[in-house]
Amino acid sequence: MGAAHVETLRTLESEGRVRLVSVADPFADRLAETKGALEGCGVRWYSDFEAMFREERGLDAVSICTPIPLHFRMTKAAIARGLFVYLEKPPVPTIQQLGELLALDRERKVAVGFQMIGSRLVRQLKRWRVDGSLGELRAIRVSAAWPRSDSYYQRAGWAGRVTLDGEPVFDGPATNANAHLVHTIMFLASEDMDGFAVPGEVEAELYRARPIESYDVAVIRGRFPTGVEFSCAVAHATEAHLPYRIELVGAKGRAWTGHNGDTVGNDLGLPIPPAPERDLFLISYRGFVEYAAGDRPRPYSRLEDALGYVLATNGAWLSSSGIGTIPAAHKRTYTQGDDGGFDVPGLAGWVQAAGGTGKCFSDLGVPWARRSRKVSLDGLRRIDFEPTKEAA
Repeated sequence: MGAAHVETLRTLESEGRVRLVSVADPFADRLAETKGALEGCGVRWYSDFEAMFREERGLDAVSICTPIPLHFRMTKAAIARGLFVYLEKPPVPTIQQLGELLALDRERKVAVGFQMIGSRLVRQLKRWRVDGSLGELRAIRVSAAWPRSDSYYQRAGWAGRVTLDGEPVFDGPATNANAHLVHTIMFLASEDMDGFAVPGEVEAELYRARPIESYDVAVIRGRFPTGVEFSCAVAHATEAHLPYRIELVGAKGRAWTGHNGDTVGNDLGLPIPPAPERDLFLISYRGFVEYAAGDRPRPYSRLEDALGYVLATNGAWLSSSGIGTIPAAHKRTYTQGDDGGFDVPGLAGWVQAAGGTGKCFSDLGVPWARRSRKVSLDGLRRIDFEPTKEAA
């Protein structure tokens, strides 16, 4: 992700929008080529961000594209410096961390890199929701199965963890790779074009197929105070790839975006917008830079806009009462060249069914599923993750 951020900043630099002056990364020995290339362009390299903040007195903004357990501490330091912040998603794992950052971010300088909010097709869904084309909104349905291999979990010490060295992580499909989908539900549920809704209750089931501390399969469903229901089923424990689909169900008809955001459609004959943009990362960054420069009233996603996402995912942990282990008889391993992964036969279909109907896996009769409980999010101000026993 760091490389993607640098590439995007280089593009913005070529447009005259920003100037990249310094980076901080402790692993210079692993990134000698990158370090040399950046320093050759006059970019200063630091081994830790605190040293960079001490030395670089002329900074206007900072991008935080670091491991999840570092987001909270780094964002606090950036806010204290008075910097604009582009914080990679997910913002922070817990509601108490988000609450503290919101209290500190009084000038609203922190944006969160939930790039899907800038998508032309996602915003078209939102327009149909806001202008009444779909009638009264009844439900939002989301599903995706994105395989993640052994190398994905071996790439970093925090991957697949609930906590690391006492810091919350809560890594998993709904809280990392597919966190965009959960956040987009909050965006689409709001009746304001740029607004984000906050759900009132959630019910969730979290499972692990892989022998990790955290989860790699999840289904979350809930309800907003307006009565709109939502469901989101996501998984990494599949060999087959199931592109994400987001569907709005209204009183008059349905609208959706599918094939990982490449298509949009509806059953009402509403005009379809042009093809999607190819670089949502750049669009999101451009919105942030324009906001920081005073040329835009707000970034696509502010820190406060993540409230519904964090509450929903924290509520999912409470609802699931920990993480269930999928028995060995219901999973298999597969290989792909020098890599491989875990596959739960039938899971991709169950993900599609759960996300499309608003049912949990236990409602669908999935043999390894266990029932959870509804959790009210009203008054939820703190959560403490306690890792459950790793799978055998």
